[in-house]
Amino acid sequence: MNILILSQVFPPKRGGVQTAAYNTAKFLSKFGHNVVVVTSKWADERRKTHELDGFLVYRFKSYNPPEIKGITQISSLRFNPFMLLKLPRIIKKHKIQLIHAQGRLFPISWLTAIMNKLVFKRPMLVSVQGRLEVGISGFIENIFDKIITKHVYQRALKKIICVSESLKLRLIRLGVKEEKISVISNGVDISEFTKIPNAKFFDKFLDGKKDYKKVVFVGRLDAQKGVEYLIRAIPNIIKEYNKVHFIILGNGNLENILKNLAAELKILNNITFLDMIPLEKMAEFYSSADIFCLPSIHEGFPLSIAEALSIGLIIVASATEGIPEAIIENQNGFLATPRNIEELTEKLIKSLTLSDDEIKKIRDNNINLARKNYSWQKIVKQIVNLYITKA
Repeated sequence: MNILILSQVFPPKRGGVQTAAYNTAKFLSKFGHNVVVVTSKWADERRKTHELDGFLVYRFKSYNPPEIKGITQISSLRFNPFMLLKLPRIIKKHKIQLIHAQGRLFPISWLTAIMNKLVFKRPMLVSVQGRLEVGISGFIENIFDKIITKHVYQRALKKIICVSESLKLRLIRLGVKEEKISVISNGVDISEFTKIPNAKFFDKFLDGKKDYKKVVFVGRLDAQKGVEYLIRAIPNIIKEYNKVHFIILGNGNLENILKNLAAELKILNNITFLDMIPLEKMAEFYSSADIFCLPSIHEGFPLSIAEALSIGLIIVASATEGIPEAIIENQNGFLATPRNIEELTEKLIKSLTLSDDEIKKIRDNNINLARKNYSWQKIVKQIVNLYITKA
């Protein structure tokens, strides 16, 4: 099958949509499909057209609105006029049979859906990766879904893929017909995310702290991810268990505010902030940790959860959206109510004080769960089955 993957964002930039688009394209190509990716060209990206892991990538210049304080991920509103203008030629040249857009909120996704309904007339699907429920962003998303998702996507698409049951229920409540929606989670490339024995990624940051447990966060530093609540929990945690160090990996519009908060709480000796690192270093990063913490306010199904599962980390996360679909209390991790600092503190202390036997049991459960349910190879096979039934 000749498949067009349409994604406003794509590697080398990191993020959930980027990673999902890349792995979908990579495994479709491995399964013998002809895959073309159309995406944005970032300011530091010189290549316009190139091959990557068996598929072809077209990159076009986009126009980005500036980040605005209080509006999470405002850069999602990036506009790509050149991409839209070139789509008819690309679809004709590569004899595209099906279009799969990643991320419903991107202008390129819903504008293509309209063009496809009127002009291209190919089967088209869109993946819903998550939701933005914080502040102005949540208001914008609700308006968008009541107008675009309910009316444009529902009429123009063959199928809407949600990464969690909770996202599916949200769209149904908004008036999207259930038969239009399929649930296929995000995943992890288990060939890359395998535990590395005796990994020492953090040694240079721990300043000689031996036998310290490492708690890591991975993601955007914005309000949705709830990192503030993790930082506010740290003073209480170290009173009960002081041989622990926290590593925050990520960037975002709250970065300076969070660093200032850590200084105000006098926990700078217990926390390290790191910029995002190359994908090929992530397995070593996770393997050097003991616990993965994701204190998000809202999530669809975060890729970082699948990555942490695959390495076998103990997981402490918010009981919100798609996360409880993967994490079961006391079986393979611990869940806390979003924004509840006391509860988050309690669950992190519990995870830090597990016995060796309890740790091994949870790690084995998580590695097995990742291979059974969250391997990209298996997930893309589910996507292909959806293509076949809707093509």
